[in-house]
Order: sequence, then C-alpha cells, then structure tokens
Amino acid sequence: MTPLSGHWYAVLSSRELGSAPVAKERFGQRLVFWRDTDGHPACLLDLCPHRGAALSLGEVVNGAIACPYHGFQFAPDGRCLRVPAEGEDWTIPDQFSARAMPVRESQAFIWLWRGPAVPHDALPAVPRQPGVGDLVHEECVQRWPAHYTRCMEGVLDHSHLPFVHRKTLGRRMQDPTTRIRVDDTEGGFRANLLQADGVRHHVDCTYPNIWTQLLVDGYAMSATFAPVDDSHTKVYCRVHHRFDWALLRPLMRLWCRVSNWLVFHEDQAVLDSQRPRSADDAAHEKLVPSDAAVLAFRKLRAKHRAELSAQPGVVKV
Repeated sequence: MTPLSGHWYAVLSSRELGSAPVAKERFGQRLVFWRDTDGHPACLLDLCPHRGAALSLGEVVNGAIACPYHGFQFAPDGRCLRVPAEGEDWTIPDQFSARAMPVRESQAFIWLWRGPAVPHDALPAVPRQPGVGDLVHEECVQRWPAHYTRCMEGVLDHSHLPFVHRKTLGRRMQDPTTRIRVDDTEGGFRANLLQADGVRHHVDCTYPNIWTQLLVDGYAMSATFAPVDDSHTKVYCRVHHRFDWALLRPLMRLWCRVSNWLVFHEDQAVLDSQRPRSADDAAHEKLVPSDAAVLAFRKLRAKHRAELSAQPGVVKV
C-alpha cells in the first residue's frame, strides 16, 4: 500500500465523545462513536444489521454498544456479542457483525480511516498538526454549506482576503498582489506569503483536512474541516495558546467564538455559491500563480484519488 492510498481524517473533537454513544454524519454516512472500557474511541456504521435501527439510540454496555430495538450488542470491531432473545447458548452467525470503522485519538481529535481495509496494526500513524503540540486550545464549531475541499481551498487562498474579508482581515490590504511559495512538509505542505524582504507569514496544510496558522510563538489558529456530505462541512475552529489560567480561559474562548464567527461567516456565502461543489470536479478552472497553495492541495487530492482508485474496495474521500 502506497503512503497516499488511504488517509486519516479528523472528524470530531475529543470533547464531543463521552460515555454515551454519539451519532455523526460523515462522508454522507450515519456513524456512531463511543468509548470502550479503556476509554479508546470506537466507531460503527449507525445501523443494526438485524432490523436497521440506529445503534446511536442505544447504550454502551461493558465497552460494547447495545441496539435500542432488541438489545443486540456489538464490540468495537463490529462482532455481535449477544442476541438476548436467543439465549446465551445460541451461536451467533458471522454475518450478524456490524460494519466497523478504524478510529484513533490524537491531538484532541477523533480520526477516521478512509481507505482500503487493512489490519489495524498495519495502519499508518495519524498525522500531526504542526506547532500546537504543547499548547492548550479553545474551540468553537460551525457548519458550512460547502464541500470540505472547497473549505480547505478557501483558507489556503490568501488572495481573496481584500475582497471577501474587506471588513475584517483584508481591510488594511492596500495592495492585493500575492506571491506564494509552497514547501512540502511531512504531513502536507506549507504555503509561504512572500514579500520583498522575505516570508511575511505562512500557513500549514496537514493533509487532508486541517489548516493551521502559527501567528507568534505560543499562539496559533486552526480550522479542521470534517466532511458531512457533498454539500456540508463541520468546521472545528481552534485558538491555541499557553494561557492555562482559570481566569483567562473563558476570555480566550469568547475571543475564539467571536473572531472565528466574524471572519469565517464572511466566507460561507461565496463557498456555497461555488460550482461544482467539490474541488475534485473543478479541473476546468483557470488557476493563476497566486493560487499556488490551492494547486498544491489539488495535486495531493489528485494523487490520493488516483491511488485509491487502483485499490480494491474504493471508498469516497
């Protein structure tokens, strides 16, 4: 398996996953997430193979999830462990298993594997978001009316700031001229904004769905775009900082909510208007040199999709 034949996607925040089952729609599928007895995340298709009920309406019993309809219990790997109506001596057929999805937890996100089915111990490591490892963070969540590829391209695109964000981030940009240099990184790439005296600032793409901007040492902003369906994306906006003080945390949380709403709210109408919905279908668009970061993202996407298409059991990404 080549490195890009599958990927981990950050799909929900760790804080959303407690002791009860949580239903989420991701990649157009209904999924149920919960924690096992060791606190590790688990994920199944939110569909009982018996009669099609939503497992997320059930409860967690000894680390397994129990269907609310007839009490069937399923392990994190999807195996059916118990069918109450048939008694303890009944042999449960293998086809009663639910569909399991590989998940892991890292950097306060739950990550979902999208790619060919491989043994759990053969899966690659989860990507690491750069520059935020030792920082605390505040978080707010938004729902955007756009495909996640368009959302990622939006935050990677510096040249739209004086137009879409002319009342906020772009209000002081007198010259819209944009020069971008893209450098490959271990988990994606870095887009550097160039000026005559060198690099002004940079943003990082942790492929496939995290954007990070380190503003100063100890302070960063990030956006994680969790795919819901072909027209909607759940966006986890975070402000990362070192101020782990009880009095400052609520203020930072308020700043996170207000600043992200003001800025990202300006993007949504434009993103909603883009056609085609997915950037994967936008090969006809006429890109210019200032779109260097967008082009870098599309190249990774094209390579990823081409390698996935050569694998058995292709999944939508």
